Amino acid sequence: MYNGRKVYAIVLAAGSGRRMHSKMKKQFMEILGQPLFSWSASRFDRHSAVDGIILTTGEEDIPYMEELTRSGGTCALHKLSAIVAGGKERYNSVFEGLKKVTELEKLDTASSETGMTPSGTSDPLIMIHDCARPMLSDAIIDDALRYAEKYHAAVIGMPVKDTIKVLDADHFVKETPERSSLWLMQTPQSFDFSLIYKAYAAMIDQEARGHLMIPITDDAMVVESFAGQRVKIIPGSYENIKVTTPEDVKIAELYLNKMNS
Repeated sequence: MYNGRKVYAIVLAAGSGRRMHSKMKKQFMEILGQPLFSWSASRFDRHSAVDGIILTTGEEDIPYMEELTRSGGTCALHKLSAIVAGGKERYNSVFEGLKKVTELEKLDTASSETGMTPSGTSDPLIMIHDCARPMLSDAIIDDALRYAEKYHAAVIGMPVKDTIKVLDADHFVKETPERSSLWLMQTPQSFDFSLIYKAYAAMIDQEARGHLMIPITDDAMVVESFAGQRVKIIPGSYENIKVTTPEDVKIAELYLNKMNS
């Protein structure tokens, strides 16, 4: 609980990891003897404010994920609330996780202007995290919750260090944005449940009608575009990298060794 509000972490572990060039799916690849997904999931599991963890993974991988995370498993999670099948795209997986929260909390998603009724309880706080970011820390979780409660939508990020160029279709420079206003987005991305559910429901409805015209790359975009909500960006860590390529694994090992030393 965080100031009387339930907290759920939705950990996304349904990717294929094609850029990793491995036969094993990225979420199950071992880093320092531990599957990639379990580094961040375990951090949420140990955090005192987190009440429940929802893992999304490939439908065919659910039995293996259950074997790893159940009591007595090599990656046992005491606060695991559910393992759900992810969707075709990242945003589909997030929505499956959000729907599971409505089941767990017995929330009515159709009877209020905000898209849900808390059934006599405070609106839960939701943290959405890519399991490919294993360098999650307690400090990042603390900040994610504190600012989500204050601003309703908060995202971890860091200022870019390099100059960014916008190119045209022929790869000529079209624009050089002011670097001081550019930030790299990370996860967790945290929201009031009612806000993020309403925004995702609107987006999924638009997609079902064939009217989704913008590429959705993170959760902040969903609440910006479909709920008109301003999103607070808060500093995280340059070490909170996303493990995408084999080179990233080596970097992650260095950071994780440092975190656990």
